[in-house]
Amino acid sequence: PPTNHSPRTTNNEPRTTTHGMNQIHQTLNVLSHAGRVRLDAEEIDALAYALDGLAPDRVALFGSRVEPGRRGGDVDLLILSDAPAYELSKRVATRFFSRCEEKIDVVVLPAHGATPEQQAFLDSIKGVDLA
Repeated sequence: PPTNHSPRTTNNEPRTTTHGMNQIHQTLNVLSHAGRVRLDAEEIDALAYALDGLAPDRVALFGSRVEPGRRGGDVDLLILSDAPAYELSKRVATRFFSRCEEKIDVVVLPAHGATPEQQAFLDSIKGVDLA
């Protein structure tokens, strides 16, 4: 079984860890410096703040911000969680916007039991996992 220090599980068990601001901040900085995501320091700080304390099964950045050859674009964030989708999306977007005025789209889908349409969407996106 996973420990509280393990960011991933090896089976379908729900995660028991929360993602602290420092962990997300560090991951985003590494990905940004490696050229895997296009985020500036303000956006990184805002995302780390917005995601602080959450315990989703998966968080991924997708869309134009994970395509190095593109410019601009809003921040597209995917969260897989069994928490109420609207409330979680609103919380993350509001917290992000309180630190950064860049447009953000937060897509929250169930961590377990996705509909065929939701699964098709998940299969179609190219995302970079943040947590």
